[in-house]
Amino acid sequence: MLRDVLALVDDALTRQAIEARADLGDVPLVLADRVQLQQVILNLVMNGVDAVNERRDGPRSLVISTRTLNTGEVAMTVRDSGVGVDPAVFDKLFDPFFTTKPEGMGMVLSVSRSIVESHGGRLWASINDGPGASFHVSLPARS
Repeated sequence: MLRDVLALVDDALTRQAIEARADLGDVPLVLADRVQLQQVILNLVMNGVDAVNERRDGPRSLVISTRTLNTGEVAMTVRDSGVGVDPAVFDKLFDPFFTTKPEGMGMVLSVSRSIVESHGGRLWASINDGPGASFHVSLPARS
């Protein structure tokens, strides 16, 4: 599913000179609505693309990785080398109608979090040690 999303955005990544890498671990299956999860992944990837495009210089990369957590849940991370998140607004990222983009409506992260939570999972963000931010999804593995 992650490779399908990367294929969808491949032209945009190429045009904008963003290097995308998939670091996909061997993870168990999750029981979820494929279309809804693809939408979440697409939202996170496109937010990462936007963040990278806001940088004037430096690395232009996006990494999607998967792993199994100690809890048995499946985790996915979208890590970008973009402008990062202002710590002053970090706690508002998932609030409905909150946006840092002039043309944004502030619904993408809120809706994405609702979708993930409806599947029994979690969606959260972290500030990278280097440039950019990371968005993480964890979902229960199919039993």
